[in-house]
Amino acid sequence: MSNDEQWQRAVDRLPFPYAAALRLRAAGVSDEVIAEVLSIEVDAVGPLMRMAEAKLAAIRDGDRR
Repeated sequence: MSNDEQWQRAVDRLPFPYAAALRLRAAGVSDEVIAEVLSIEVDAVGPLMRMAEAKLAAIRDGDRR
């Protein structure tokens, strides 16, 4: 399985806001648009992305064990 496929499978396991934020960021979408899509303040996008990335890392780490 390719790294892209592994990433997609791991993202699929996240709750919607985190998965959507990661997919949008990977597609090059601006923080303003991410905030609009998720109905959050633009200032909340950074913390949300950090949480999403941490959750994704935890899933991927667990899959490697």
